[in-house]
Amino acid sequence: MTSKDLPDLPPALAARPRDEKRGLPIPVVNTHDGGVVDFVTLNGTAALRLALAKQCSLCDEPLAGPVAFLGGPKSAEAGHYSDPPMHEACAQAALTLCPHIARPHARRAGERRVAEDASIPVGFTEEKPEEWVLVIASGYLVGAVPAEGGGLVPLFVVRDRMRERRFGYQDGALTETPAA
Repeated sequence: MTSKDLPDLPPALAARPRDEKRGLPIPVVNTHDGGVVDFVTLNGTAALRLALAKQCSLCDEPLAGPVAFLGGPKSAEAGHYSDPPMHEACAQAALTLCPHIARPHARRAGERRVAEDASIPVGFTEEKPEEWVLVIASGYLVGAVPAEGGGLVPLFVVRDRMRERRFGYQDGALTETPAA
């Protein structure tokens, strides 16, 4: 996907710096020390700062009103996410922009692309979900869970779930599944 192929983006996300290779907007939570961009790992310090300041983890603008969380069915069921909250429009954009999410056979990048100091939550799985769930909530709590090898990683907990939207792979594309 190139920048000319991008769907309409929320203005603040469209204004973000772009990845030189694909022209994709760089989420603020994927920018690490020294300006290093790593689409595979989250900057935990930035994730906490954004969540506590009530700012979108993708576009860095204030979260006024409902917030969105994007993950697999297990995260949706538990209401626990390792990715911080975002605007619903930014999450919708991530569904089409993020190759790992948008493409049914895309896998996470190899360890060679993951920051050396990356912390992985205990129990985290590399298994890609067959379905993505976009949960909209009126609020969230911020906590931490143990990381493999010690330490802690941020955890974001849905509070007051309002609704959800589900997306599955059909004919090689991610499409919204009608509500049951």
